Order: sequence, then C-alpha cells, then structure tokens
Amino acid sequence: MQNKSLLERTLAKMEKSQQKKKEVVEYMQLHKPHLLWSVFKTNRIKDCCNVLMFRDYLNWEQKLYKANFCKYDKFCLACSTRRSIRMIQRFEQWIQQYQLYNKHRYHITLTVKHNRNQSLKTVLNKLCSAKEKLWKRYRNWKRTSQKTKSFMNYFDWIISSIEVTYNERNWWHPHIHILACSDYELPIVVEYPWWKETHLNKELQKEWYDVTWDSYQISMRKIRVDQWYFDRNWIWEVFKYAVKFSTLDVPHLVDLIELQHNRKYHFFSTYGIFRWWRLDKEDKWEDKGFVEKTLTYFENEYIEDNDDLETKTPNDKNNNPNKTPMGIQQVYDEIFRNMN
Repeated sequence: MQNKSLLERTLAKMEKSQQKKKEVVEYMQLHKPHLLWSVFKTNRIKDCCNVLMFRDYLNWEQKLYKANFCKYDKFCLACSTRRSIRMIQRFEQWIQQYQLYNKHRYHITLTVKHNRNQSLKTVLNKLCSAKEKLWKRYRNWKRTSQKTKSFMNYFDWIISSIEVTYNERNWWHPHIHILACSDYELPIVVEYPWWKETHLNKELQKEWYDVTWDSYQISMRKIRVDQWYFDRNWIWEVFKYAVKFSTLDVPHLVDLIELQHNRKYHFFSTYGIFRWWRLDKEDKWEDKGFVEKTLTYFENEYIEDNDDLETKTPNDKNNNPNKTPMGIQQVYDEIFRNMN
C-alpha cells in the first residue's frame, strides 16, 4: 500500500472536520446557543477551511500554504490537528536549535480513580487539584521549608496536557500526559496485570498516591528522541488537544466545551527550561519557485479550481491574471527556464 500524499491526507482530514463541524454547530444552535456568542463567531466557524491553497515547490516539498482557519480548536477537528502539528514541529525545532539530544526523555500518564456515578466536572476537578499539588512540589523543591522532595525534580523540563475521553464502560476518563526530560536514566518496572502490560516507576507511583489519596494507576515509558529520529507516537499524545473527537459524540463533546468555557481549565502547561519557550522564526519560502493550486469545499467535497492554477518563480512574484493554465510538467519546465 502506497503512502498517501500530503494533499490526499489533508483533504481526508478536512472533509471529516467539515462534517463534524456541521453537526456541532447545528447542535449548539439548538441546545447551547450561548456557546456560539454571536453571528460573527457562527459564520467564522462555518467558513473554516472552505478554501485551501496548496503549493508544490521545486524541491518536491508540498505545503498547505493558506487556509481560512477559525482557530476554535476546542471543537474544530481541522484547527485542533493544525495546532497539534505546529506544537510538535515547535518541539522538534527546539530540540534541534538547543542540541538537547543527550538527555533521557520519558512519557508519563497519570489517572485518577473514578466511577460511573461521578460527573465530568467532579472527576476533572479532582484531576486538576492533584496536578496542582504535584506541580507545587516541583516548584518548591529548592525551598528549605519543603520537607519532601518530588520525584518530578529529576526532570529539567516538563510539558503536560490533559486529555478527556469517554466510553460506555468507564464513562468520563480525564488523564494527564507528560513529556519530561532528565539527565538521569530512571528505573522503569514492567508489570503484567490481567488486562495489559504496564510500564511504571515505583517512586512516582507512590508520590501520585500521596497526592490523590486513592489513585495509583500510572504509566511511564522511555521514548527515543535524537538527531535522526523522533518517536512521534508518544510525543503526539502530549501535544494533541484535550478533546478526543473519535470517542465523543456531539452531545458529550458540547458538554465538555461548555465545562471548559465556564471553568477555564488549563489543559496545556510547560515547566522548567521549556517555560515560555521561544523559537527563531522559520525561513520563508517565497523566494522559491512553486506551483499553486486552490481547492474549494462544495457539496461535501473539495473541488480543485483549475482556472486559478498559477505559477510563481523567484523572478516573477506578482500574480499574472492573463496567464494561461498549463500542465504540471510544462509549469516545471517554465520555472526552470526562468531560473536559468
């Protein structure tokens, strides 16, 4: 099976997002109109990703260059995916820019005990309270008044996010994903309960139980991040947004949006040397030749506007409305001629 191109993958994700967005907006208008705030916000959501502009560059790179994103990534699948990808790219650029390859990195999952009779608000408040206690221990470890040192003090930087899932067996299941970096190789024990294999650290498990008083289900795995390879499977768990669209139907998704809107939970946070991280601006692509194509969403699918096929080169940056559409190979031949 051949890998799909960036264009095919993006369009498949966008079409799925368009359908989900339509269902969410219609449900909100009927049951929770206060979440849409105004007609402006409603129209902005409806217009999200209706027009996509792609560019094929001469080095065979393909890029989604421009789109009208609504940026309401709490319930827009396209904007949520875009945010996650940009955060992963930002993380990778940080690692490369500051040469942080010689450290040990770990993915940690923390959960709290709950049952079917508890509401999402109750479980989420319990999880956030335990999280704040843990981070307070981490922040105060240098103070002489702090009697106990936290296991999290082994880490130089920490990136954490909260994810909320739902299923009929466990109901609401909010949990914390952590990506942490340390100079030390920390011990990891593999246990085999009856349902699945579990990787954990006993010291962290004990501290999490002390913080929550009743929860000891944790997971801790070492992940590989070096100059030639990034283990995106576990990194993605941290940077993806709190809403897991695949496990939530529209009513549950809207309930989560309303709760987050009212309480203003912080689902993403950074600590240590990643606190207020900043990156150099990436190089612009405008000085490279490319082929530009535009797609418009119409009747549940994206249609390519062939009349708008444009060619730009380093010597021709201005749009030419009189340019005649041509085949891809002819476009590339013209670009190479103009560059010579």
